[in-house]
Amino acid sequence: MKLRSFLFLALLLGLLAACAPVTPVPAPTVAPADAPESAGWFLPDGDRWLTHFTNDLLPFWDRPEALGDPVGRFPSKRCNDGALYTKSNPCPEIGENGWLVLDLEYTVSRSRQTYAYGVAFHLTGEPRYLNYAKAGVDYLRQNAFDRKHGGVYALWNGGSRAWEPAPEFRNPQELAYSLLGISFYYYLTRDPEVLPDILAVKDFIFENYYNPDLNALQWMQASDGSATDPLDKRLVAQLDNLNAYMVLITPLLPEPEQSAWKADMVKLAHLMIDEFYSEQDNLFFLTVNDPAQKRLENAGTDFGHSIKAMWMIYHTGLIADAPELVTFAQTHGPRILEQAYLAESGSWANGYAAGGVLIRDKDWWIYNELDQFAMVMALSDPSLARYLPQTTDYYFRYFVDPQHGEVWTTVDGDANQPKEGALPKAWPWKNAYHTFEHALLGYITAQQMNDQPVTLYYAFQEKPAESAIQPYFLRGDLTALEPVAQDGVNVYQATFTNVR
Repeated sequence: MKLRSFLFLALLLGLLAACAPVTPVPAPTVAPADAPESAGWFLPDGDRWLTHFTNDLLPFWDRPEALGDPVGRFPSKRCNDGALYTKSNPCPEIGENGWLVLDLEYTVSRSRQTYAYGVAFHLTGEPRYLNYAKAGVDYLRQNAFDRKHGGVYALWNGGSRAWEPAPEFRNPQELAYSLLGISFYYYLTRDPEVLPDILAVKDFIFENYYNPDLNALQWMQASDGSATDPLDKRLVAQLDNLNAYMVLITPLLPEPEQSAWKADMVKLAHLMIDEFYSEQDNLFFLTVNDPAQKRLENAGTDFGHSIKAMWMIYHTGLIADAPELVTFAQTHGPRILEQAYLAESGSWANGYAAGGVLIRDKDWWIYNELDQFAMVMALSDPSLARYLPQTTDYYFRYFVDPQHGEVWTTVDGDANQPKEGALPKAWPWKNAYHTFEHALLGYITAQQMNDQPVTLYYAFQEKPAESAIQPYFLRGDLTALEPVAQDGVNVYQATFTNVR
């Protein structure tokens, strides 16, 4: 961060400290001009995030083993060194986690990897990453989308050689994430061929799962014979529809779809607050079939879903012009950051076990979500940037695997080392999605906080109105849009300032 920006932040924090009660979260010390970045003094600038992306993350996914056969049939699990899993010589991180050795391929994983290659193109402008994303979109549309019954299959069972499960046993969370990759591809290209599939799956979810008696999207349409109640009221069924596609896609839609989606976004945001939020604990709880499950004395919860809910409520309020939602997130979201921050290590905790016991270990996605909320909200409230020099330094030091790339699933909160026995770096619900989104938002917000322009790449099939070209979930002033055709792809280099 530029020195004048740090001085402004330090002055602001000093004024805040004079007017407000002391909090347990310390503001960062202002470093001397020659302090080394490695000491953790500085908020990383955009170049630091691009270096992290290209050196730490991308090589793990930019290799033949990651691409699938054919390309687009991305593998749902890989060993920590990036190799494919083999039964004849199993790597322990997969072989010792019994359910991972099953011959199953997951739609969520493939959709997340499709998204990741879209981010790689977005940040680099390299057409081959867009081609990989397109291969992922094509594979899912041709195979996983259920053209007979509607919706999307959750997995391919190699044992029975069938797509599963039946429509009544699918859930809104997996259905939402089936749209993650295709939605990001649409955001980059505005390809009219893929939009009808996005609209159809969204309609399928809301028509088949919204239950007015629950004031929520229920978990399944029928019992699958397990202990799971199809009427379970789960936060992720609501939240991940906002997170995976609605916040990104809604501003791009024509009417009347845009107005209808805005109304559904507001409905989801309000029901999340009404049904899952505890004012007493300032947290969202994951499954609330009984009011007692919405109290920390009875149920644990993590900071990741809570802060992501705040983030999605914030964006919903901005998109749908619902100021009460913006105010709710601005008021209560920063309090979650205070709860999650561990000042002694400059890092985030995972959440609470039942009874309020703090979990100091750190799962990658929870850490990413907490950073991302602080990054985005710091654009309008610079005092929230006080966490980021420490938390990002911790992330670069302890989460990144310097030998083989990507980040560990879980870091031990006491040893600051990869958690022994944790899941591998690539498994069905840990693909490149969270780490790539973290790097994308890190780059965008760091550029703005350092008074530097944001450069991103698109591949519009037909150039949309400039007002419809925005930097991911955020808004900015488009100051330049230059065609830079490469390998037959209509690549556009977009420059944004005043990102907010």
